[in-house]
Amino acid sequence: MSLLAAEHALQAAQRAGDVDALDTLLHPRCVGVGPDGSVFSKDDDLEGYRSGALRITRLEEESLDVREDVVSGVTRLVATVEAVQGGAAVSARLIYTRLWVRADEGWRVLAATLAPAAEPASPDAGAEP
Repeated sequence: MSLLAAEHALQAAQRAGDVDALDTLLHPRCVGVGPDGSVFSKDDDLEGYRSGALRITRLEEESLDVREDVVSGVTRLVATVEAVQGGAAVSARLIYTRLWVRADEGWRVLAATLAPAAEPASPDAGAEP
């Protein structure tokens, strides 16, 4: 599987709350940092989906940059995300930066960061009134 296909499989698993697929795509030592600076492990992430504490209702890819070499790769995704987290509806435009490593089983996420993305510039930005 290409790194692009692995990234798209991860997004599909997030949308579906597919814990088995996420388990396969996340490295056992995966660590992430959320938009609020909180650090979470693979087990933390999977438990959020498993328990229903996190349910992604929309994850719409706006842009995706994929860079890979023989053993590692990086994806940078800008997406509009809507979710229910801890019982509260949340909506954000996020940048996901993921470090992937290639293993015998295929690509797996070793590290990830999620950060708020700036809103896209309006087509009228900078125009004279």
